[in-house]
Amino acid sequence: MCGITGIYNLAKGKKKISRKVLANMTNSMVHRGPDDSGTIILKNAALGNRRLAILDLSKNGHMPMHDDKKEYWITHNGEVYNYKEVRSELQKKGHKFISDSDTEVILYSYMEWGEKCLERFDGMFAFAIYDSRKNELFVARDRLGIKPLYYSKIYGQFVFASEIKAILKHPKFRREVNLEAVSSYLSYRYELGEETLFKNIYKLLPGHYLIIRNDRINIVEYWDIDIAEKTTEKSEKYYRNEIRKLLEKSVQRRMISDVPVGAYLSGGLDSSIIVALMAKCSSKKVKTFSIGFEEEGFNEFYYSKLVAKMHNTEHMEILLSMKDYLENMKKLIRYKDLPLAVPNEVPIYLMSKELKKYITVVLSGEGADEIFSGYGRLFRSPLDYKKLKFINSLPSFMRKSLFKNFVLKYKNKRFNSELEHFLYLYSYFPLEEKKFIFNDKMREAINEDKRLALIFNKYFQKAKKRPYYERVWYVFEKLHLPGLLQRLDCPTMAASVEGRVPYVDHELVEFMFTVPSKYKMRWKSFFSMLTSFNKTSDEISENDDITKYMLRETFKDMLPREVIYRKKKGFPVPLDIWFKNKISPLAKKELLNKHSRIRMFINQKNLKEWIDANSSNNKDENFGQKVWMLLNLEYWLREYF
Repeated sequence: MCGITGIYNLAKGKKKISRKVLANMTNSMVHRGPDDSGTIILKNAALGNRRLAILDLSKNGHMPMHDDKKEYWITHNGEVYNYKEVRSELQKKGHKFISDSDTEVILYSYMEWGEKCLERFDGMFAFAIYDSRKNELFVARDRLGIKPLYYSKIYGQFVFASEIKAILKHPKFRREVNLEAVSSYLSYRYELGEETLFKNIYKLLPGHYLIIRNDRINIVEYWDIDIAEKTTEKSEKYYRNEIRKLLEKSVQRRMISDVPVGAYLSGGLDSSIIVALMAKCSSKKVKTFSIGFEEEGFNEFYYSKLVAKMHNTEHMEILLSMKDYLENMKKLIRYKDLPLAVPNEVPIYLMSKELKKYITVVLSGEGADEIFSGYGRLFRSPLDYKKLKFINSLPSFMRKSLFKNFVLKYKNKRFNSELEHFLYLYSYFPLEEKKFIFNDKMREAINEDKRLALIFNKYFQKAKKRPYYERVWYVFEKLHLPGLLQRLDCPTMAASVEGRVPYVDHELVEFMFTVPSKYKMRWKSFFSMLTSFNKTSDEISENDDITKYMLRETFKDMLPREVIYRKKKGFPVPLDIWFKNKISPLAKKELLNKHSRIRMFINQKNLKEWIDANSSNNKDENFGQKVWMLLNLEYWLREYF
């Protein structure tokens, strides 16, 4: 696990690359790699690396690394879990290795197979290889976007790094806010597509690589989920056996390390299964860590203790206060270079700082909800869409009397497409609400969020042969998951900890897209299905149906019953309590004063009206989260602009 940087000269004049600039870029990410650092200036390119030693702790793992002829150079962030199998294949072809690192395996794999080497890797990675003979740069990112990679073109130079802060260190980069990305953040907690909140800084998308040849940048998608056709349905027993086999293999691979390994244990289903599988395949006690808040009902220690006791783990609990949270929120924005996406990034960071005293690698449960249908209210919502077609054909008095719950949820809105319906439910800040608090400049810049809708439409169209349910799963895997993974990468790496995600294994993901929807969300009974006709997806989810049915059934022998059958509860952070009772005055002070940076795109008069209206009622369950997001933007703007 590392931080990588690089500069490649695109301009025909071939400027001299500054060693000082490269060093400043690389050392800005010392938290990603406190164990070692290295830079190399080559004829027309330069590579940098900050190393967090996980595999091969010797100096043989030093980066940037080169081949025996010093023709190919690599800088690498992440882990290739099956590197020993790939190395064995390369040795049979005559390649000789001087280290036991996966980085050297990646390098020789590229020399042997070129871009097709990516097909052989199972892992999380972002790396760059420079071929000095051809003056060619190859940059790649893992299939599902676990490891980050940012890039920019700056005055004839292609500049890339694991974190935005490294690119900002380039003396000729000029900072400018990307207003469309601000709108994306408020609606989806994440900047969709290649864009970032900084104009002219882009993400290399998951499952993509780029090659620079003769100053031309060519970006290629090398992996995607096969969603073209439905496979033949098989038995529930078959699916359960395969899931168990694939997830157990994934956990085993992610425990490969030359440094101590542990796990986050929230007490929820996903992390508890990971811990159970770790305990099964480990000869030592697994170290587990839980975190919660002082406010009543905002920790899950009861459930995490049940799992820790059942699997005899070395368990630690960390209790946070509101003061801890606010003090570290701004600090984490500086690490991330972006506003935080979800409130639990701060607890993950604080827990990572504590567990760093005991371990360096931690396994976490991200990615399970996306493939096992854990977001019940959204994943069940295609049923709402079907019902609305009937409900909207009824007279108004019947809608209000028989389907009052639908009127409350959808406010008599009519949808012209599945995509329009999905976006209505998926957005935190609906477009009309954003337009109310935005100023004129911002309203003009976002152009009704048409670019964002086109991104969603691209993935809906890719999955057009699949039912609405499965389109939602695909969009969550391709658009929602990368933001979620960013939530893990930043807080863990800020504490020099490597986070690994067994559910985000491409073989498991590919397999889960062959599993029928009835095995992901199952009705509790035939009667439950019948009586759900006049209920919304919010009312149905986890009341009339069982979310993540296949996951629960597959591992019910390994966990306490209370954990297997408990309802989903996201990482609980008491935002609404704080913002309505304690932090609302702080939010007004920070967002509504004449020096607020957020004024560049917010109408403060309308914002005050919006805060006052929502503070006095409980109609918007996301109000605390929304104010928190606006505060994040304010603190981010102060830090970078």
